[in-house]
Amino acid sequence: MTNTPLSVAIVGMGKWGQTLVNSVQGRSEKIRFVAGATRTPSRVAGFAARQGIEMLPDLDAVLARDDIQGIVLATPHSQHRAQIEVAAAAGKHVFCEKPLTLTATDAKAAFAAARQAGVTLAIGHNRRFLPAYAKLSQLVREEIGELRQVIGNFSSGQWGYSAENWRVDPAESPAGGMTGLGIHTVDALIGLGLKPAEVTVANRRRAAQGLADTVTALIENSDGTLAILTTVAGPGRFWRIEVFGSDGWASMNGEHSVSLGRPGEPEQVWNFAWSDMERAELEAFADAVTGEAPYPITAEQGVRGIHLFEAICAAAEAAPGGRASRTVSQG
Repeated sequence: MTNTPLSVAIVGMGKWGQTLVNSVQGRSEKIRFVAGATRTPSRVAGFAARQGIEMLPDLDAVLARDDIQGIVLATPHSQHRAQIEVAAAAGKHVFCEKPLTLTATDAKAAFAAARQAGVTLAIGHNRRFLPAYAKLSQLVREEIGELRQVIGNFSSGQWGYSAENWRVDPAESPAGGMTGLGIHTVDALIGLGLKPAEVTVANRRRAAQGLADTVTALIENSDGTLAILTTVAGPGRFWRIEVFGSDGWASMNGEHSVSLGRPGEPEQVWNFAWSDMERAELEAFADAVTGEAPYPITAEQGVRGIHLFEAICAAAEAAPGGRASRTVSQG
């Protein structure tokens, strides 16, 4: 194991880009941010100085630096494919915030570029790195029998973005909260091994700056398992995954608690201490680059998740304020 941290640059230094930097800078022995680029450098000059990050004019300047081994993308979703392709061509490893892309075609192209260049491409689904999610996955595999139904909900307060923020552009956030929030429940579903085949979406636009603020997806999987994924803007932060099987159920209640129920047995509960999931995912990226361990979200899972996400978005667009169905491509 190397004692030298992976040197990376942050591209996109808004609120979330700064969250990623804060999670590891000066705290991790595996990864450090040495440079950054963003659309409006003047807004983050103080932050960059405090974190010891050298500001560079653009992505091209980042890729030209031989001392930068990888880049972390916290940029608008529609830019990801092109940025991944040029970074891979420059020999840089890439950690990309979710969603990886807005279409499965772009997701497959991004992974193909990384594979051809021999670099790591990691997706930032941070909740995969929670101890509670690992426990839920283990219970689903070993304790509850044949899967019958999965229910997932990730909701929040109102969006809270200014009208100028790119995240409120429907082209960058199709299906509203499914892009910023529901994508995590999509990945949780994929992480549990399910293979979506068809999705029916109902969505509503009310007070969320023109975005769909209430979205529900009913997903039929190839093995017969049904799943329901929901996101709502307004009620406050809420995360829950419930999995029902032939022999019992398992539930992730919030980010740090898991329950197990089986017929005739008392409910079991596991509570986990808070853990920094952003630090965990970035250190897992560093481990993948250095060969310590493969990144736990595979390319196949990443593409499958975008296939489902794309089908959800297409169904929502087909019937704004209503209901529509789409087949989930398996290619």
